[in-house]
Amino acid sequence: MRLTLKHRVLGSKDRKGWHSFFIEIFDHGVRRYEPLDIVVDPTDRAQYRDVLQFCQDVIARRQLELKGLSTGLILPGSRQDKGDFVIYCKNITEKILNINTRESGLGAIKSLVKYVPDGVRFCDIDHHWLQGYQDFLLNAYSQNTARTYSTKIRQVINKAEKDGYVINNPNKLVPQISEHEGEIKYLYFEEIMLMDKTPHRHLGRRAAFLFNCFVPVRSGDLVNMNESNIRPDGVGGFEVYFRQEKKQRIESVPIAEQGMVYLREARELAKKRLGRELNADDKIFNVGHKKWYGCMLKVWAQRAFELYGHELSHEIRNHFSWACKDISPHWARHTGATMLLNAGADLDAVGDILGHRDRKTTMRYAKIHPRTKRSTIAMMPSIEV
Repeated sequence: MRLTLKHRVLGSKDRKGWHSFFIEIFDHGVRRYEPLDIVVDPTDRAQYRDVLQFCQDVIARRQLELKGLSTGLILPGSRQDKGDFVIYCKNITEKILNINTRESGLGAIKSLVKYVPDGVRFCDIDHHWLQGYQDFLLNAYSQNTARTYSTKIRQVINKAEKDGYVINNPNKLVPQISEHEGEIKYLYFEEIMLMDKTPHRHLGRRAAFLFNCFVPVRSGDLVNMNESNIRPDGVGGFEVYFRQEKKQRIESVPIAEQGMVYLREARELAKKRLGRELNADDKIFNVGHKKWYGCMLKVWAQRAFELYGHELSHEIRNHFSWACKDISPHWARHTGATMLLNAGADLDAVGDILGHRDRKTTMRYAKIHPRTKRSTIAMMPSIEV
């Protein structure tokens, strides 16, 4: 590793011609820079000479730090010895602009505080510490939540390595927590029909869920959908054109004819709510907090089961009896994908609608309808006696 003192000449009016110093660090073919936040007027020779000496002393100290760390030693007072990793995590997370990403990061920090309530120095961040933290997460949270929190902290460790706070990155030695493939839960078309004819006082949430069943976007994208996201598809219909909240990719999803029914309902409700025609940036669906949205769905589905559950076949009725107690906003997207696949839609086409890059992800939605199972088993040959 080579450290070199560099400077650049400023061009601002008040400090034109002054020198701003920084350290160039060249390590195994990778070049990075560390600002010293020091500027000086080169025409002031005495001060310039003192600043140069000071900068050389800083480089000498940084070299001692790096040499000490390469042999496993931590110099007293160095940034690795004094820094608190938890505070560093908080500073990084608070600068995140995306609300959901920031909330997820704050959740990871809360788990970190539980694990190390007195804080932790950068020099203590090694593979033993990281493995212990991940084991703690697996014992305290579900596997996917543990993976999410671990990912956030591992990302901060990577940044700390770039900033020179962590020398031996433990991410290279400790494998990430694997993702648990949860069950895809959904409603059958017959159950959607019952919910459609079941009234509920919160018309906005009702229209939003039914629309989402026939236009399977992510619930987060549904909440943020506004008039500018609805555009003609060029063949007489309409599509939703938007940037996915989760992966920040531009996607377009055609709106099914039944989906347009609920879209028109939601638009009329939005006009009444605002007291005017909708502008391009006006949100269409009003579902409120996701917690209350989920509670409303359970009440609504339970009412549908009590009123019309007797109309369902035996196996569908059994399914709806527990589904109405467990339903959540995410079920709408799952329901739409499952209905398409059971109707014979191409797997890759459905994956493109859902915004999946991996075919295996779409395969998780390929749940077979009970009637399809029965008709398939009926194809089994019999032995004539």
